[in-house]
Amino acid sequence: MRYPAIAVVGGAACAVFAALTLHFSISSAFAAASGPAISATAPDDRYAERLAELVNRYREQQGKPPLVVDRKLAVLAREHSAAMAQAGRLTHDDFQSRFRRSGYAMCVENVGWNYPTPQAELVAWQRSPGHDRNLLDTRVQHMGIGAASGYVTFIGCR
Repeated sequence: MRYPAIAVVGGAACAVFAALTLHFSISSAFAAASGPAISATAPDDRYAERLAELVNRYREQQGKPPLVVDRKLAVLAREHSAAMAQAGRLTHDDFQSRFRRSGYAMCVENVGWNYPTPQAELVAWQRSPGHDRNLLDTRVQHMGIGAASGYVTFIGCR
């Protein structure tokens, strides 16, 4: 049996399956690197869209402003989810690259795997202090969510 799993990147340090955070700052412009073209499936797109809706509903219930969905962040999240699916494991590998390519000054990341519904994914993140902190971080103003073959990535930035 394959059990669902989650991992987080977001505050002062980074650890897989630990609720710690990693922030990077950039001070100059960058040239966005283009990754391989990844075609999304309709179910993956619906999963990601529904999860974004649920994240914003949750934030509003907690008195936080909703996040603006950013297409570029969604593409980065989708690419990472596809890479995790291809590797067959959860990882925050290359987070720094995704962060730089985002164009934002600060980003956080949650990843998950094998949750059958967006609601189940959200509940798992809510129950993990580090993931929940990333979802409710008031510094975060934009998000992108991407799903591929059961792997999900949330990138939140400001």
